[in-house]
Amino acid sequence: MDKFLFLLLNNMLLVCLLVFGVQGNCRISQHMVENSNRIFTYRDASGSLQLQRTEIVPTGVTLFMYCNPSDMVETQCQENGQFSVPLPMRCGNPLQPKTTRIRDNGCSGMLYSVGYTIDGKNLELYRTCFDAGQGRVLYSESDVYFKTFFPRRPFVDFVADEMFSPMEAAAYMKSNIYFAFQCIYGNDQSYLPSAHSLVINRGHLVASADFLFVDQMGSTFRYLNVVPQIKSINDGNWEKIERWVRSQIPQSSYFRVKSGGIGTLTLPDSKGVFQPAFLAGSKIPVPEWTYKIVRDASGNGLFVFLTYNNSFQRERPPCLNICHPVNCPIGLPNNPVDGFTFCCDPRSFPL
Repeated sequence: MDKFLFLLLNNMLLVCLLVFGVQGNCRISQHMVENSNRIFTYRDASGSLQLQRTEIVPTGVTLFMYCNPSDMVETQCQENGQFSVPLPMRCGNPLQPKTTRIRDNGCSGMLYSVGYTIDGKNLELYRTCFDAGQGRVLYSESDVYFKTFFPRRPFVDFVADEMFSPMEAAAYMKSNIYFAFQCIYGNDQSYLPSAHSLVINRGHLVASADFLFVDQMGSTFRYLNVVPQIKSINDGNWEKIERWVRSQIPQSSYFRVKSGGIGTLTLPDSKGVFQPAFLAGSKIPVPEWTYKIVRDASGNGLFVFLTYNNSFQRERPPCLNICHPVNCPIGLPNNPVDGFTFCCDPRSFPL
């Protein structure tokens, strides 16, 4: 065998090994995700239970598919790229995410972890900082992983937990926001044209699409994870930023994303006097600004987006002094409907 042929065969063998080595991993498909309601977990190298967050399961790794702590099914990724017990998997009455009070000096209010408790271990999906006095969610923070598909968003009811009364949860209804604005700004206010107008909605801080599995997506539908956000801005620049951030996540790592609100929106009433916007008396303030901080897995700041939560002011506002503006890495519309947005230097942003 001549030297050229020998090298060619060696290279072909190397390519085959690389390709089949990658194919030996198991891939969780969109069909498997959308038709499973069990909780996807695995054990790390130390034997500690962890939530599965990605669609790739390495060969030999076992998934522990929980319905509840006493109902679990195992399935292992085999060398042929198939699971030993096929997915999807369903069960009756699966475990629901719960909130657990935790401590962190970075939260000026009460910090809660949203996730599961299985085998005595808290499996966190995200954490949220809450000011009970004002009924204000200060921020929510989660880790966001790479994925190649986006499952259908689940249809679930918002959870109030014990931190929000039924009246406070109902404050997000269109008619209740309309009457709250009439009370604050006068019966002839024009911010909300009617009780049927959807102008302010429940703006997710941790986006449901930041998660892969249906139960994890559903965990974001909590009043502890939303702020009153102008709908056109939520659907505009805020969503564009969320989509762009997800497109930048490296395949082998994750981003840590923190989103929150700043200040309270003030608008002129029928007499021209500026009044703060609240949804429930003196609680649930409408933030004047929303922000999103993106860090890499090592905690290094990558991007900061700061968006004005006010579609009623037609001119671009001055930037907050906590933001040192830099060029945005993504093109965003510069108008009040989509939301005036600034990009800030992550090295100096204080939140």
